[in-house]
Amino acid sequence: MSSTGIDKVLILRAGAGANRALEELIKKSLKHPHDIVWSSLKDNGIDLARKGDYGLLIVSSAIADPLAQKACRIAVTHPTASVLFLAEETGFTDAESKAARKVLLDLGATILTKPLTQSAFATAINAADMAHIRLCALKKKLDDEKVIVRGKLLLMQTLAFSEEEAHKFIEKEAMNSGRTRADVAYEIIKTYEE
Repeated sequence: MSSTGIDKVLILRAGAGANRALEELIKKSLKHPHDIVWSSLKDNGIDLARKGDYGLLIVSSAIADPLAQKACRIAVTHPTASVLFLAEETGFTDAESKAARKVLLDLGATILTKPLTQSAFATAINAADMAHIRLCALKKKLDDEKVIVRGKLLLMQTLAFSEEEAHKFIEKEAMNSGRTRADVAYEIIKTYEE
């Protein structure tokens, strides 16, 4: 997870091997260093998707491929990962393709059809990068709030502070020490939970 943008990309393909042209497009589209990992959906692709240590999952497959859809469903359970689906079809005319497209869109995946244009791909990557940055910031804010609430609760339980007193204590400590409220709360947790 990176607050500066996507730092790791997982690419899952229906077939084996890497696509160097796609890799170059990714490198041109992302603004900072990144790691690109390739796998086949049939090999360990689903396990890699489950691991979730990437900012962007790119799936290149037929849109109705059950393994591809499974990888996308797994990816969206990770709070900061974006999904880009590169569909092999140029049109979604049959019922199965239409249904698969709807499932992917409902999951929040961006769908591009082959052949890819560099500008459409770059736009999709940039949108995923910006979404990743915003999601990481929100996740950090939520994590910090959880720590602060836990710190307040410990002050209330161990020192008989009211909620307002616990809140003021953490605020004052943060202001006096030049630290964040989350850092102060984390120290409280370390002190009183050990």
